Amino acid sequence: MRRWSPSERAEVRSRELDDYFDGRPESREIFDTLAERINALGEAKMTIGSQISFGRRRKFAWFWLYNVTKRNPDGVPHLMLALDHERKSEHVRDVSQVGERRWNHQIVVRSAADARSRWLGELLALAYRYGDG
Repeated sequence: MRRWSPSERAEVRSRELDDYFDGRPESREIFDTLAERINALGEAKMTIGSQISFGRRRKFAWFWLYNVTKRNPDGVPHLMLALDHERKSEHVRDVSQVGERRWNHQIVVRSAADARSRWLGELLALAYRYGDG
C-alpha cells in the first residue's frame, strides 16, 4: 500500500474541494470560512463525499449544498451541527433529537457574514466539544 506524504494528501484534498465547489465561488467562500473557524478550534478530520464532514472522536459537523428551488441552481449552503442539547435560535432552521444526548441543528448559511458571525462561532464551538465525545 502506498503511503501518501502530507503535501500529497493536501493536494488531493484541495482538488476534491475544487471539484465539490466547481462553479460555486460564493459557496466555496462560505465553506472556507467555516473550515478555518473549525480548524482554529483544534484538530479535526475532514471527509469529502456528497457532504463534507468534520469529526474528532465522533463527527460533529456536516456541510452540503442544497438546491431549494429551480431558481437557485447553485445550491444553498447548509450546515448540520451535532450538540448534546437543543439550542434554540432564530438562525437554526430545524432541530431534531436523534439520540438520548444528541440534537442535530440544521443551519442555512446564506453569506460569508453569516459564516463569520458570533452566533455561528458559538454553535461551532459547542459542536466541536460534542465531537470530542
